[in-house]
Amino acid sequence: MSILLIVSCGGGASGPEDSVSQAATQAATQAATQAATQAATQAATQAATQAATQVATQVATQVATQVATQTATQAATQVATQVATQVATQAATQVATQVTGSAQGSMDPSKMQGSMGAMGAMGAMGTNDPPELENLLILNFGPYDSTTRTSGDFEFFSGFPHPFFDEFGRVHSAGTPTEYDNPTFEYKVPRSTKVYFPITGVIDMITWQPTTSYKQDDWELNIKPWRGSDWAVVIDHVVAITCDRSDSAVCDDQLTVNGVPLVSGSQVTAGDLLGYVGNYEGAYGSDPFGRTEITIGEYVIEGNQRNFMNYCPTNYLKSDVKVKVRAAVNEVMASYELWSGDSSFYDEASMIAPGCRYTKIYEVDGKTTPTR
Repeated sequence: MSILLIVSCGGGASGPEDSVSQAATQAATQAATQAATQAATQAATQAATQAATQVATQVATQVATQVATQTATQAATQVATQVATQVATQAATQVATQVTGSAQGSMDPSKMQGSMGAMGAMGAMGTNDPPELENLLILNFGPYDSTTRTSGDFEFFSGFPHPFFDEFGRVHSAGTPTEYDNPTFEYKVPRSTKVYFPITGVIDMITWQPTTSYKQDDWELNIKPWRGSDWAVVIDHVVAITCDRSDSAVCDDQLTVNGVPLVSGSQVTAGDLLGYVGNYEGAYGSDPFGRTEITIGEYVIEGNQRNFMNYCPTNYLKSDVKVKVRAAVNEVMASYELWSGDSSFYDEASMIAPGCRYTKIYEVDGKTTPTR
């Protein structure tokens, strides 16, 4: 006998096909999610990288451009300034040399005694403060030694009819048509006496002075604090340090400092050795003697004429040497009076400052006008 077995497949039962479908769905979803995430991440990274690169490039370009511009501007400005300064200096030196050269030859040294002989060219406008003297050309003014009849660099001897130190304002050529008030400190000292630069500045004029109406054969120079200043320190009568001062023959060696020749435009430093004192007349048994002069003053323009106002040197000393140098000037005057026996020779009590009878002395065409 045959038995028929019927198996019913209800709608609520899960078959193997459904499980496979679910697994496939999950796998597909996961794979799609990962793929999408990777794609999105990659796209976002690329976009962010591009944006950041663009911004960084712009910022870096701007900063680099700014820095480069500033650097280039500074460099260009510095170079331009240096070039302009060099060109201006060369031009000023050339003009000054031409003006100075044209002015030489028209001066009367027998009347001017050197101070008006230094007519250096004026430069560009600028500060017009007077220079401060750090010395008065020679360094030793005393003390007096009765055994050697010396006071520092000064040597006194009988029969000499002129002062060994001519103070500012002493009358020269008294009673003659060429009478004038001495506008310098003038020293008559042994020929081997050394002289030193009194200020730091620039050589505005330098000229050789041959002997004409009186003994010279030496140099005169004019020093300014800077080329455009109206102020000047004039040094008259000096010879080169290379000259043999035991020989009375003319020595026209060029003035040098540390072996370097001095010319118009040379920079000089206070205290540096300039040379020896210049020459003096050979009469009165003074063959071994020389002389030098210093004046400090200001050029004054009146109409088409350029005159010179000389000032008392001991009123223009640098503060840290003022007391010492003034005392030295007083000492040499007292030493001479002690040696000569004439205690009233210099009349120190009436002086406005050591060695100065006047505050200033104005020069016009060789004529002097002093002012107390």
